[in-house]
Amino acid sequence: MKDPIVHFKKYVKTHPSAMLMSNSHYEITKIEGAVFFEVAGEEGKKTRVVSVGDRLTEDQAYEISLNSHVVVEPCYPN
Repeated sequence: MKDPIVHFKKYVKTHPSAMLMSNSHYEITKIEGAVFFEVAGEEGKKTRVVSVGDRLTEDQAYEISLNSHVVVEPCYPN
C-alpha cells in the first residue's frame, strides 16, 4: 500500500491568519490516498481526527509527516 500524500499550507508568522491562531500555522489543503488522520490532541484530549480544511499545530503536522509524504506550501501576507 502506498503512503498517503498530504498537502499543507503553512502560514508564516506575519500572515494575519497565523496571528489570529497563534499555534495553528498549518492547514491541510489536500489528501491523496487517505480520508482523515488521527493526531494527538491538545493538552487534556486523547486524539483528534483531522481532514481537509483543518488547522494543525507544528507537532500535529510533524506527527502526520511520520507516516505519509508531505508537501508544504508557504503562504505569505500580500
